[in-house]
Amino acid sequence: MVTHDIKSAAKVLAVLDVLMRNFAHGFSSTQLAKETGYSASDITRYVSTLESNGFAERIQETGRIRVSHRMARYAVQIMHSLDEAERRIQESRNRITGQ
Repeated sequence: MVTHDIKSAAKVLAVLDVLMRNFAHGFSSTQLAKETGYSASDITRYVSTLESNGFAERIQETGRIRVSHRMARYAVQIMHSLDEAERRIQESRNRITGQ
């Protein structure tokens, strides 16, 4: 059971990985199937899982699928965290060198 769950999770993450490549335009289900090698029914199930958990969304105008704005916010949070770490490092360097 656990092995099956891990394999299923890995497939959902593989779909998410593809979706991360094109936020602006997203992908059709057909494109996702081609990119991942999964069947259309598998794509439907995996995308549904991502959508229901807030990791993917439909582009209203086109019906294509993309990562959610929530995922984009995570990327921004990571960048802010890296900026803060860089600021702290520079502050430490300045204190060490007396600048």
